Amino acid sequence: MGELDYQRLPEWVLVRIEGLSRERGWSIERCLEEIVIEAIAMGGLTSAGRPKASVVQLRPKEGLKSD
Repeated sequence: MGELDYQRLPEWVLVRIEGLSRERGWSIERCLEEIVIEAIAMGGLTSAGRPKASVVQLRPKEGLKSD
């Protein structure tokens, strides 16, 4: 995975991050780190970029067993 290019973020995102930086007295890097930590803690990245796997029957002649 590549690094986040801060300058390529949308203007409204830059404004909000810079506002958080001023409000908390944090560096931009600290703000980005805190945002990512919060997103991970809330489960926001658990399925990012991962399509659901399809179910494949390995022995189609035997059929599926029901429990």
